[in-house]
Amino acid sequence: MNLTLFFRLIVIGLAQGAKNFTYLKQTKSSNAELFYSETYFHCPLVYAKDGFHVSLQINHGNYCESENGYRKLGHTYDTVEFGFPSLHDDKFVEFAESSNDVTQTVGRIPVSVLEEIFESHSGIDWEKTISVDSYNRLLGIKP
Repeated sequence: MNLTLFFRLIVIGLAQGAKNFTYLKQTKSSNAELFYSETYFHCPLVYAKDGFHVSLQINHGNYCESENGYRKLGHTYDTVEFGFPSLHDDKFVEFAESSNDVTQTVGRIPVSVLEEIFESHSGIDWEKTISVDSYNRLLGIKP
């Protein structure tokens, strides 16, 4: 799996869980866009195999762009919002709101650059990224 598929699965999961998804499937995509723009959600932290992790978000209120445009619902996100990487990596600097300390800021970054960053950290640890612990953190359930 890669980050593009990860984000696609998140959007699919949101749509399947929506109470009005049956209605959305029977209507034009503008209603799907309305659903996306009115649904606030968080993606889990993405972990690398060496322990590095970062928040990556594709919510309509975040810095993200799909094939349909900036902050628009899509099946393939070209850029996503990153936030508060656990370690400094120079590749974040040009995309960060503040280049002083990228571990304390957010920014908009191409998914292709994220793939390079995770590759330099031994790849994505999918077991940890989509673990039960990650699920519980997203829901605010304490261990």
